[in-house]
Amino acid sequence: MLLKIFTLAFDEEIEGFPDEIISEFCLNKKVLRLETEFFNKDGRPYWSVAIHYELVLAATDKLRELDDGQKLLFQKLKEWRKESSAKEGIPAYLVATDAQFVQMIRLKCRALESFKNVRGFGKQRTQKYGKRIVELIKGFYEDNKNKTTQDKSADQPLPSQEEEPLPFE
Repeated sequence: MLLKIFTLAFDEEIEGFPDEIISEFCLNKKVLRLETEFFNKDGRPYWSVAIHYELVLAATDKLRELDDGQKLLFQKLKEWRKESSAKEGIPAYLVATDAQFVQMIRLKCRALESFKNVRGFGKQRTQKYGKRIVELIKGFYEDNKNKTTQDKSADQPLPSQEEEPLPFE
């Protein structure tokens, strides 16, 4: 069993504690127990959270479950995330984690509502990044659908190339 302790200062701007860091931390962990403590220091409220946890299947392990096409989509999403996070000056995992991308791919998230089923990808992220992610996923599946159709037709022999069946005696 592993332990991680967070101490969060009250943020008057959001009128609460910025708990996103805890949500992010818990994404790829199995939380066994939480211990919380509220305290004041120098007149400022703080919230301390101790998380007892175990690691779960890493996103890289989950990648093995994806087929080659889905792995390509995963790479496209990561490239987009890298560009987006660089523009915003934030770490890439704050846009979306690898595990969330794997879930999105497996669920084939083609509508904003589908992000409700992606662990840790809440309303705020959906509003900020969801539309673009949906466009990337839809575009990928449309491109692959067209490519697959073209590939299948390329495999079919042309009528002049078809061989005559041999007569059996």
